[in-house]
Amino acid sequence: MRFSDRVEGVDVGIGVVAFFAFAFFVVTAVSELTGAPALGWALTLLALVGVLVLLLVARRRLVAARSRDSAEPDQAWSDSRL
Repeated sequence: MRFSDRVEGVDVGIGVVAFFAFAFFVVTAVSELTGAPALGWALTLLALVGVLVLLLVARRRLVAARSRDSAEPDQAWSDSRL
């Protein structure tokens, strides 16, 4: 699968990681409530949340770079008219 935009790929990654983070949250909660060992599930959930945060930061930077790049030509054009 090819994405025409980097942000699309990051969005897909966010969706996949968020799905598994939610699933591991449910498994961790059920393990805690039933008294089963939950340390491994909780650590995996922590890692997934960390990856999710990194993906959100990457998406924010990509969108900011895109808006910055698209704003520069307009600004250069408007400066040349002055």
